[in-house]
Amino acid sequence: MRATRARTAVDTVIEIANLRFAYPDGVQALRGVDLAIAAGEKVALLGPNGAGKTTLLLHLNGILRGKGDIHIMGQPLNNGNLKHFRAQVGLVFENPDDQLFSPTVFDDVAFGPLYMGLPKEEVLERVRLALEQVGMAGFEERLPHHL
Repeated sequence: MRATRARTAVDTVIEIANLRFAYPDGVQALRGVDLAIAAGEKVALLGPNGAGKTTLLLHLNGILRGKGDIHIMGQPLNNGNLKHFRAQVGLVFENPDDQLFSPTVFDDVAFGPLYMGLPKEEVLERVRLALEQVGMAGFEERLPHHL
């Protein structure tokens, strides 16, 4: 027999309750999704294309906004703390073409720090260091899609 204990807000890092979302064309992508993920727990979202996996994940940093409740680290996801959560919750898409949207490598790397509101000088330094760390110094003006 395995002992169980009630999950608390402290050890639940992501909690979703009754999340519903429909795209503008009327497609109902999420219908009453409930999910709780504990600290240290590993979760795989599995399903066929169109099942709602990406739609669900896009709610975790507010890219999409449905109806229902989302709590991260015990805090509700709302307009007041969206910037904070976007700095904490990142997504990497399967197809790189879906996430490269700037005309140059520099602009793509600078997007995050600029969006966070960092001063221009700090953004320049962060971009320089980031590109240097991955061996891409000198690629700043290249097209990201042509690397």
